[in-house]
Amino acid sequence: MTHVFIVNDKTFPYHLAYRFAGTGGSSDAPFLAQPELPYDKETGLSWGAEKNMVSMIADISRVREGDDILFYLRRGENEGRFYGVFRAVGSPFYDANEHNYLADLLGRTLNLRVCIEPARVYAKGVTEHKVLDSLDGVSHPSQLFWSLIYRKLKGNRGCTMLTDYEADRLVAKIAAENGGAVLSGTDFTYDAQSESIVPSCGRKTYGGSQGGLSIEKRLVFKQRQKQAFETHLQAFLLQNIWRDDLSALLEIDPARPLWLGNEVSCGVGMQRMDVVTRQETAERVLVQVLELKDEPPGDGILTGQLPWYIDWLQSYWGPLTAGRQLCIRPIVVAQGVGGARLAAFRSAAGGLRYARTDALCVEPVRFIAFSIGDAVAFERVF
Repeated sequence: MTHVFIVNDKTFPYHLAYRFAGTGGSSDAPFLAQPELPYDKETGLSWGAEKNMVSMIADISRVREGDDILFYLRRGENEGRFYGVFRAVGSPFYDANEHNYLADLLGRTLNLRVCIEPARVYAKGVTEHKVLDSLDGVSHPSQLFWSLIYRKLKGNRGCTMLTDYEADRLVAKIAAENGGAVLSGTDFTYDAQSESIVPSCGRKTYGGSQGGLSIEKRLVFKQRQKQAFETHLQAFLLQNIWRDDLSALLEIDPARPLWLGNEVSCGVGMQRMDVVTRQETAERVLVQVLELKDEPPGDGILTGQLPWYIDWLQSYWGPLTAGRQLCIRPIVVAQGVGGARLAAFRSAAGGLRYARTDALCVEPVRFIAFSIGDAVAFERVF
C-alpha cells in the first residue's frame, strides 16, 4: 500500500535526513495520555479541535510497516512535484507539540509521524501537471488519479492513500522522469536549486518522542459521556483491523495483501466512504465498504449512501479489475439495536439488491453491531 505525505522546500531535507514522514497541525492530542480529559477553558480542548485531530490520527493509523511512502513537494505558486520511493519502518507515533522534535528547524509542528527508510529513490520528482492533468495513456476516466484529484478539491489532506493502481502508475511516472535510474546509497537530502534528491554524507539519528496512538480509551470515555465518537470509531477500526475478532468478522485473509482506506472520496461533492478494504484473488476483487455510525442504524444509509458508493465503485474501480469480478460487500457498523427496530432495518437492508453478472457481484448488506463497556466489542447481527 502507498501513502503520500506533504512537504515543502524547507521541511523536505529534514524528512530525508532524519528519515520520517509526518502530518498534524496546531491542535494537539492530550486526550491520548488523558482519555478522560474534559472540554473546558482550563484544558484548552474543544470538540472541533479534537475531531480534526482524530481524523488525522485515523489517516496515519492506516500506515503499516513496509508500506510505500511518497512525498508531494508543495512549492507555493510554483508547481508541486511527487518524489519517492521510501518505505515505512515501525508503526506511526505521536510527538506532542510542546516539545515537538525538529519543530524549530521545520518551522511547523508535525505531531503525527512514522519513520521511513529508502526503498527505490529517484532524484527527480514528477510534476503535478504530468500526474493530474496529462491524459497520456488514459483511455477511461477510471484511469485518472482520483485520490489525488479529490485531495486537491477537498483540502490538501496531509496523508493521502493511493489505490494500488494509482501507486503503480505514479511510481512509473517518477521512474520515467529519471530514465529508470535509481540513486545508490542510503543517505539523502533535497537540493532546492536542482529540485532533486541527492546523496548526502552522514546519517542523522531520529531522537524524538514516540508516543502511542491508541484511541480506544478515549472512545470509551466519549461514549459514556454520550458525546459523538464516529471519527474515533473510524480511527479505532484502522488501528485494530487485524485484531482477531475484527479480522474474523470482516473475513480478511491474512495470507493476502490488504488495501485499507479511510474517508475514501467518491464524488466531487463531500461523499466519502468511511472505511474501505480491498483484497484480490485470481478470480475476484473483494471490496468491503464500511459505513460507520455512533448510533443505531437508519434506513438513510440504505437509500442514499450505500447505493452511491456501489455505483461509484462499479464505475471507477470496476474497469480496473483486469477481467476479474468486482465483488462489493456493503457493511454497516453501528450501535446494536433489537426488537422491531432491528427487524425493520433487516427488512430494509434486504431490499438493496443488485443483479449478479460476470463483472459485478454486490453481496447482501451486513450489519456489525458494536458494544462498549471497558473496551469495544463487535458482533455480526446479519
